[in-house]
Amino acid sequence: MAGKPGLIDRTRKAAGALRRDRSGLALIEFAFSLPIFIGLGFYGVEISNLAITQMKMSQIALNMADNASRIGTLNSNLGAKVINEQQINDVFQAASIQAGAAGLYQDGRTVLSSLEVNASGGQTIMWQRCKGMAIEDSDYGPQGTGSTGTGFPGMGPAGDKISATTGTAVMYVELTYTYHPLFGTMFMEEKELRQEAAYTVRDAREIGKEPTNNVAPARQSTCDKYDAILPQTSDAQIASAQAAMSAAQNGGDDDDDDDEDLPGYSGGNNPNNPGKGLCVAGLICTKAET
Repeated sequence: MAGKPGLIDRTRKAAGALRRDRSGLALIEFAFSLPIFIGLGFYGVEISNLAITQMKMSQIALNMADNASRIGTLNSNLGAKVINEQQINDVFQAASIQAGAAGLYQDGRTVLSSLEVNASGGQTIMWQRCKGMAIEDSDYGPQGTGSTGTGFPGMGPAGDKISATTGTAVMYVELTYTYHPLFGTMFMEEKELRQEAAYTVRDAREIGKEPTNNVAPARQSTCDKYDAILPQTSDAQIASAQAAMSAAQNGGDDDDDDDEDLPGYSGGNNPNNPGKGLCVAGLICTKAET
């Protein structure tokens, strides 16, 4: 019994010392605040990446319009440049290279329009070419819009329309791209980025007609197609994707077939436009029937 008071005293002293000890306080506070700082850091990275991607798409649209304004082969008889489908495809190819890993045509679409003056002195989209699997079309209308009359005001936002002048053309680019966040939907949802750019044709060019067709039908970048076919895409890849698309369309009926087993089939919808179309092989999409 004599030893008990000493034990009690020692226990009280130890408890008092423990209450006064602050050596681990900073570590505890850091442990509580660390998840907040990590979250803020990741959010900052996400916002920065979105800003960089937006800037990249802006530069791609500008360069596309610039490149399209320079293409053409000089025709000595006309004294002006003549453009063809292969040269237009090269413009799309350059944009793909600039986009790099962003996957411009797998996750987006570009629309290149030649804005010219029609016979009535009004504005018209003389020809239009597109590239990309996203089911998106021009905000200003398809090829042939404004072919007669003066009702078509040109292209561009309301109050800031761009118009062509007689004897030349304006290369107008509309770019749509779906931004996929780095960290899923933790900080933001997917965002649709849109950019537009325009350049007046640099040199004298043959206008008033469509580009000379010097490519196979599958490689012509008309706007009724939703594909990522580029000059370096092999004929075998194109044929395989077309066969897979045909099989998916034929198999996508109301029976209980295992459509997902079809070669190249990547789901019943365009991944960038749910419910709007069917895509196969990461190369070709078609619009959903309405």
